[in-house]
This record gives sequence, structure tokens and C-alpha cells, in this order.
Amino acid sequence: MANWPNWITTQDHIGSQYPFYTNHNKKPLFDLNFTNIITEAKISAPTLEVQSVIEILMRSYIIGDKTLIKGIKRTPWLADFNYESNDWNYFDIPPHSNKVLSPQEAAKVFIELLYEEILSFIGSNKKVGILLSGGMDSRILAGILRKTQINKDFNGEVIAYNWGIAKSRDVWYAKNIAEKFNWNYKYYPLDPDVLRTNFYLVQKVGAETMPYNLHAMDAVAKDKASDIVLAGSYGDTLGRAEYNGTPLKKAPPIVFENTNKLGLLKEQLVADYNENIKRDSISYRKLIDKYTREEFQYRETEYQRHHSRRYLSTAMSIIGMEKPLYQLFTSPKVVKFLWGLDLSLRSDTLYKFMLPLLPEEINEIPWARTGKKFGSKSNKVADKGVPASHEYGTWLRNDLQSFINEQLDFNLLVNLGIFNEKSLEEIYKVWPKTNVPGITKLDTIVSWLTVFSMFIKKYNVKYQSNYKDVFKDKINTFVVPTKMQAYLILKNIKQ
Repeated sequence: MANWPNWITTQDHIGSQYPFYTNHNKKPLFDLNFTNIITEAKISAPTLEVQSVIEILMRSYIIGDKTLIKGIKRTPWLADFNYESNDWNYFDIPPHSNKVLSPQEAAKVFIELLYEEILSFIGSNKKVGILLSGGMDSRILAGILRKTQINKDFNGEVIAYNWGIAKSRDVWYAKNIAEKFNWNYKYYPLDPDVLRTNFYLVQKVGAETMPYNLHAMDAVAKDKASDIVLAGSYGDTLGRAEYNGTPLKKAPPIVFENTNKLGLLKEQLVADYNENIKRDSISYRKLIDKYTREEFQYRETEYQRHHSRRYLSTAMSIIGMEKPLYQLFTSPKVVKFLWGLDLSLRSDTLYKFMLPLLPEEINEIPWARTGKKFGSKSNKVADKGVPASHEYGTWLRNDLQSFINEQLDFNLLVNLGIFNEKSLEEIYKVWPKTNVPGITKLDTIVSWLTVFSMFIKKYNVKYQSNYKDVFKDKINTFVVPTKMQAYLILKNIKQ
């Protein structure tokens, strides 16, 4: 494949990497770097894909295969390009079932499958990097990777990559795990300067995600100590069936009822695209999926196709541009096993029985989310470390406010003809007034609009709509400020 990263052989995995692609001289061009694609394809007057803007503002990611530019796409989920037919061949989406096993048996089988998956990723590589935090998913990855060393199935070196603020549990516990395993530990601090740099780096992934999602990935990508990098980002969704912290059965549809909740976009524009968005979100049900599923199971396939693929994997491309990156929990055998289990087993219960089977008693190291041993019902927190590994909200609103003022071009956005100018102004006016150190919805919107402004300028993107204000746009102008004030009051009270 032209420019296809030769290490990506995981197209049949739920969690692969998905290069950008476009046709140039009747031949497809593939690249994980958006800048390379738009340059090589010689797109002199890029046109904005407006539906993608609606979806990012609604969901923080793009639905389906589109990008922000017409004519450039992401490679499809579970698909391999066929040069003979000049089209895509699709792999089966693994079936769901409700097999009941004892938690002990399920944990044992799960570890065996993950062990096999890790070895398939490592291959002949001798220097393996691992993204390690104080969470559970990367701990499972770390424990099984250590088992491959103990069993002499992998005789190379492991480099544990970790980022965060120095006082966070994520940093403390990751370092503890690396020391137990006698691994090389590399720590990258997060601070306002790293976050500022990410506003530029995110252009390399087509401005499809928020700058704070890149963390210190660029430092990992450029570190020469590792040949490949392993990650466990899919553990929550596949292992424990949690989507955005919500149990699978309670997860809402991909498309919200109110697509334009904050009134940022022209209502008629959103109305014109709403059916397309819904159709794109469920299109695999009829076109690709050959299995009959319950609604929550269909929804799980859609969260994997859209959320995991376009949110998690997009950010990880920063590493994938420089070296092979593989996601544990995502091989066909592993997903078939997990989706075949009764949903009651895909929970903290499964991890509870897995952890004691891992080396060096790493189950005794507390969980960063709680500061307690995983599964503990005690009220006693193990230490005084902070649960958050960053202060992105504070850094955006305080340290980077002048930077955002410079880069966020309201005139440029308004001239596109798709935004409600008054709503934009009100949201920006209210945005800095929250005191929450973490990320709020307003931080997400303002940081992405800044990235989007930079994107339009960088690639000279064109679009001009004829959408006029309708009555609801005028209503939004008055309702949005009230909503925002209530939102901030609630956030500040909860702090």
C-alpha cells in the first residue's frame, strides 16, 4: 500500500490504528500524519466537511470515516484494502453471547489469551515500551508482560512510560510497579508548556481530538529506547464494559437527542445533517454486521467503531507515526471471548480474580482512582497522592488563556456561516469563570475551537454557507448564557 505503515497488520483487531487516506491519480494514499496526506494529495483548496464539526462539538469525536476535509477519510473499522477491486474487504464483527463461567475460570482464560496477544505484538522486538499508569488496565498489561519475561518467552528489555503531575497517584503507583519488575522507568511531567505544544501537535491528527488528549505522547514517540509501544487503553470498554464511565447497559446512543445542546451551531444546519449523523452512527448494523444482537450489544459495537476508534486511537496516532503501537484487549480471539461472556462477568469482578494471578503482588499496590487496594471496601486511603494526573482545566483557563486569546479567531469562525455568533461569544465569556482543576465541557469546547481555528489557517480550509438565523437561534442566544451560568454554579459547588 502506498505509504501504508508496514507495522499495521492488525486490521482485523477491534483496536487497530487507522491511517488517513485519499485517492491521488486513482491510487490510494495512506498516512497516519494528516499533514503528509494533504500535502501529497496536492489538495490546493481544502473544503470543510461540516458534518464532522457538528459531531465533534456533540461528541468530541467524528462519527464514521469522515475527517474535517472533504475527500480525506480514515480507513474503515475492521477492514482491509483490496487493490484488485479498489475497495475494502470487511472482517466479521465478533458475536455477542452470554456464556456463564466462574470468575476464577474466566480470569484464567482471559490471562492466557492476553499472554498470547502480547507475544504476537512483540514478535522479534527486543525493546518493548509500555504506557503505564496507576490504573487497572495498564496494570493488567504490565503483569502479563512481566509473566512473559519470567517464563522466558520474552527475553528483551521493558521501558515503562509514565506521565502526569509529580504528586499524582498515577505517577507514584506506576513507578512502584516498574521498580517491582526492575524495568527502566521514564517519567514525563505534564504542565502548561506541554499542553500548549499539543495545540500544534494535534494538527498532525487532523484536529480531530482535544489537545489535552495527547498528554506526553510525543515524548514517548520520540524516545529511542523502545522499538514498539504497548497500551491498555481498551481495558475499560472491553474488559469491564464501561463506556465513558457508564456501564454498557446504561450507555446512551452515540447520537444525542439534542445534537446542538449549547446552541453553538446554526439550528437549520444541524437539522439538515441530523439524519445523516444518525444513519452513519448505526450503518454497520445493516451493511456489515451479520449477527443479531440486543440493542445494548449493537450499541457496544458502535462505541468501539466510533468512540474508541475516533477518540482513543486518534490521539494514539501521535505515537504510531514514529513507532509501532499496539492495543491490548483488542485481538479477534480476545474480543470474541469477552463479548461471549455473560455481561455480569465483564466488571471489576473479572479484574479482582485476575490481579492475584499476576507477578510480584502488584494487586497490593493501590488503585489510582481510589487510593485503595482494588476491590477494597475500606474507607482508608493508602496515601496523600492526588487522584488526577493533570490540571488541564486550570492550565487552560489561567496559564494558557492569553495563548487561546491569540489563536481562537472568532471572525474566522463566524465567517464560515455555521456558528451562532452570540452563543460563541457567551460561552467564551463564561468559560474562564469555573474553578474546577479538571476538564469541563466548556474547556473541551474552547480548546477544540482554538485547535479548529489553527487548523483552518494552517491548511487554508474553505467553506461558506448560506444558513440564516431561524427563531431557535435567537432563542439560543438568550437561553445559552443561563444554561452556562447554571452549569458553572453546579461545577463550582461540586468542587
